[in-house]
Parts: sequence; structure tokens; C-alpha cells
Amino acid sequence: MFEEKLVALSRMMAEHMATPFPSSFRGLDIDGQDMVLLDADAYGYASGALKARSMNSAARAC
Repeated sequence: MFEEKLVALSRMMAEHMATPFPSSFRGLDIDGQDMVLLDADAYGYASGALKARSMNSAARAC
């Protein structure tokens, strides 16, 4: 089940990267949170989870 969630996350990230960031969100601040930084943070967390998955898979293969 966890693996399925990581596959879904990978697909969502691919879709996210294929869509341009809305220009109206650049410089937008909601409750002290800059939307560009929020977007970058979310991508970083997702990317880290997928990277850890690939590292764990490689470690199991050894």
C-alpha cells in the first residue's frame, strides 16, 4: 500500500512539473506564506520521499 502511494506521488509530481506556476501567485502571500516558497517546499518534501524510496530499493538489492 505504501508503494502505491509513492507511485501516485510520483505521478502527481510529474503532472505538477508539467504545469506552469500561475503567474498570479508570484509574490502572493497568504497568512505570511509565500506561494512560490510553499510550492518549492512541497516539491522538496515529495522529491525527498521519492529519493529515499529509490535509495531503500537500491539498498535492498545489495
